[in-house]
Amino acid sequence: MKEIEKKIKQQVYPPVWDPCHYLNVKLRKTYEEFIAELLNEKNKCSVLDYGCGIKPYKHLFGDGIAEYIGADLESNLNSDVTFSPGEKLPFENDRFDVIISSQVLEHVQDVEHYMNECYRLLKPDGILLLSTHGTWQYHASPYDYYRWTRKGLELLMEKHNFEIIKIKPVLGQLALTSQLRLNFYTSSANNFGGIAKILLLPVSFIYQFKMMLEDLITPERVKERDSAIFVLMTKKSGRI
Repeated sequence: MKEIEKKIKQQVYPPVWDPCHYLNVKLRKTYEEFIAELLNEKNKCSVLDYGCGIKPYKHLFGDGIAEYIGADLESNLNSDVTFSPGEKLPFENDRFDVIISSQVLEHVQDVEHYMNECYRLLKPDGILLLSTHGTWQYHASPYDYYRWTRKGLELLMEKHNFEIIKIKPVLGQLALTSQLRLNFYTSSANNFGGIAKILLLPVSFIYQFKMMLEDLITPERVKERDSAIFVLMTKKSGRI
């Protein structure tokens, strides 16, 4: 448990010299904003974390949850329920108030099945909180299949009868190029080890401020079009 807590802290509250500090803090703050908003509307939510990983955002719900169930592939020992790709989850229809899908969709081979399950498992007017990559490097976990434009996500939600409440971009075009460059430096430093990893720390620290400035000067209309990550709050509506 302590190891999981350490990983969550490292991912969600990373130190300023962490290569993904700026990105992960912005992503966390977006989830904080969205979760606070839905908790104002719903009391004691039943939550499914679909592709839960280490459940990095569970703590943001505070006392606002009646239950929090993490579902993931069998390889994830931190999950409460396991499933195989393409398999239905063992829950009845209209079970959950909220489904959270954090950086999962790009790793899902059968997106149609995944979205249909989200729809099936949510109560009427249930909320789907979903984030996925717009532009990013390949990262297998265990596989990496998709990247999404804003319009592509809007079309996907419409197709599966989810009404978009809001979409927020995380990391605009200019800052994204710096983040990808820093990711390359980090990978190289990890390969070389030793002094290279030490030298990376001040470089990473400087890049965090560089990305902050780049995001400040990037117009919102550009960020809304091209972003590293898009975070969506959507509501189940209609019938398939």
